[in-house]
Formats: sequence, C-alpha cells, structure tokens
Amino acid sequence: MTNQLAEALKSVNPTRGDVMEHSVTFSPIRWKTGWPHHLRRVPPFRDDARASITRAEVFDFAADVRDSGWAREQIIDFLGAVFAYRAGQTNQVMDLQQFLRNKNNASQLLGAIRQLEGKDAVEAYSSLTATGLAPKFASAVAYFLAGEQEDGEGSKPAIICNKRAEVAGLEPSGEWTAEEYGEYLAALREARDAFDSSLPLDAVEYAAREFAGSA
Repeated sequence: MTNQLAEALKSVNPTRGDVMEHSVTFSPIRWKTGWPHHLRRVPPFRDDARASITRAEVFDFAADVRDSGWAREQIIDFLGAVFAYRAGQTNQVMDLQQFLRNKNNASQLLGAIRQLEGKDAVEAYSSLTATGLAPKFASAVAYFLAGEQEDGEGSKPAIICNKRAEVAGLEPSGEWTAEEYGEYLAALREARDAFDSSLPLDAVEYAAREFAGSA
C-alpha cells in the first residue's frame, strides 16, 4: 500500500475550521425509533426525518460527558451524537442499534468509556474495540472523548476507516489491531510534521477523508 497522505494534504490544504465545521446528514427519527429500550434514555434528537450534525457539536456532547464526571445519561447522549455523525444515513445505523440492543455489549461499552480517562490514544482504541464495537466507531468514540485538538498536537486519537487507512498506507481491512492503529497515528503525525507541524492531527485525518471521498 502507498502512503498518499502528503498528496492528500497538498490537495485539500485543511484548516482547523474545516475539521470542526464538517457536517453529516442523518435521520433523527430513525435513531429514536430504533434506540434500545434497556438503556432507559433516548438521545435528545428532535422527531425529524433529516438533520445534520457537525464535529463541533459532537465535541460539545463529549465535553458534557467529561463535565458530568462520566455520568451515564451524558454518555448515552454522546453515543447518539457520535454514532449519528459516523453512520450518517447508511445502513450502519441498524448495525449499531443491533450492537447496543445486546445488553452485554452496551454494558461493556459504557464501562470502557468510563475507564478512558488517562489512557493514551492506542490504549483507548484497544479498550473500546475489545467491547466488540467496530474499529471505525471505536476510533471516533476515543477521538471525540479526548477533546478538541490544539494546533500542533499529535498525541490524541484520530478517526480511522477503510478509505482513511488506505490513504495512510494501511490495508483497508476494517479490522485494525491496536498496533496497526498506532501505525496509522504515526503516519498521520509524520505527514503532518512534513507539511505543517502547526496543524492539529485531525486535520490530516480530515484531508485523507476528503481526498478519498470517504463518507
């Protein structure tokens, strides 16, 4: 596989604003009608057939989790937001709902999230994928809960998916080990530092997404 991150950065020339303002369209009512009853709380979506959510808004939900002391209610609201952002209007919505309807899966995920504080990016990814959550979603959960990335920062998690991984020179398997995820983050940092070391790391991930035409 060829690392195309340098080409992606040159082509997209991302800014922090580009990253934070990126939005995804989703169906709130689809999420609300399929949300597991056993969680005893439904994310605060309006009963709309179509809406959009930005990265900045998902970061706000993540901040509420941290500010609440990792309270269950705020975690559930956050999961609704991050899954809506990553699944969009695809059939992955149903896969995630099925995952959460399994009480053991949901319990393990909530427990893993409460244990994220203090973990580094690879450790956070590893603990979340260990619950059975698909890597692309686990990486997003870790990414948002780590908080907004500052200019020049390179130690926090980043979202991964098949197309992002392929641009970074990894196999687009959809199932990356913690070691492979670490290699992905290292590739992002190396490309960022060569292009513009003042960029936050997620600007490189965003450029890879745009370059690949990823959803």
